[in-house]
Amino acid sequence: MNKYEEQLKELKKQFPNRLLLSLKETAKVLTVSVGTLRRGIKTGRGIPSYKKIGSGEQRQTVAFALIEIARFIVDNEKIY
Repeated sequence: MNKYEEQLKELKKQFPNRLLLSLKETAKVLTVSVGTLRRGIKTGRGIPSYKKIGSGEQRQTVAFALIEIARFIVDNEKIY
């Protein structure tokens, strides 16, 4: 099993029966603030891929797929 599969398995264990995580849940997994994720959304970099769900600018919510979070974590691991 490669690192991506291991990370995805861990996320699925942590969030059973879920495919998407909220902004707050994603921030917790990545150990960053919600503000950091919002800044990443605004600048378009430094965060996992996400989807905007809902209609209208005010009613949209941001959701992060578990597979994208796992990919982001593995791709951004620091090697010491």
